[in-house]
Amino acid sequence: LPPEPTDLTSLVSELSAIIRFKRSNKTHPLLNSSSGKPLFETDEEALLEFLEPKPGSSGAVALLPPFRKYHDPSAGDFVTEILELLDGGQVVLLDLGNANDEILSYFSDQLSRAVFEHQVNKFSNNTLNKHFIQLYFEEAHNLFPAKDDGKAIYSRFAKEGAKYHIGMVYSTQSPTTISKDLLAQTENFFILHLASEDDVNTLAKINIAYQSMKGDILLAKTPGYARMLTRSHRFVVSVQAHKFEPEK
Repeated sequence: LPPEPTDLTSLVSELSAIIRFKRSNKTHPLLNSSSGKPLFETDEEALLEFLEPKPGSSGAVALLPPFRKYHDPSAGDFVTEILELLDGGQVVLLDLGNANDEILSYFSDQLSRAVFEHQVNKFSNNTLNKHFIQLYFEEAHNLFPAKDDGKAIYSRFAKEGAKYHIGMVYSTQSPTTISKDLLAQTENFFILHLASEDDVNTLAKINIAYQSMKGDILLAKTPGYARMLTRSHRFVVSVQAHKFEPEK
């Protein structure tokens, strides 16, 4: 027998020898324990295949190479880094504009849950103090599920966020694709141009104050012209927002 592995390199060499032996001797008794059970379970065998892939392998090993471009060997724990920046009162921008839908959803959901749990932990340990976090989501219809059981992290922001000093601002071009439960929890609305009658009807159902303004919303196309309804107003207020231009 070879000496027991003492470092990672020798361990990899040992495991590679085992998988090669297993392929050539699938029924060898050494591959079973004294009770007759296989030494390696299915998940463990799958991991061994990564160390010593079969020639022409078409399994998981073959699926991974296209994703190498997303891997950075020097990458750190971005969630921890962002939470530390937020605790320090910094502004963090997460640019996922060029990501595909799956990556966009994964990272947005992962970071949102981390922020929520971080604030909950501070609340539970009585260290929340006056530390507030404001989250901004652009193109929210790509993130917020139209149908959820109320347990989606974005719905929890709307329902429970205030207690944990979490605020949320989101923009969307299609209210019909946003969870109605989340819309119902939204306190302040800034409505610009909506071209779909279905979207306007959805808005009016969620907030009755917009019922009488459906026609105006559909017809008005003036840039920056918004119908504003906030928690401190009983009625919709028309607002003309000027284009932002930095001073020369």
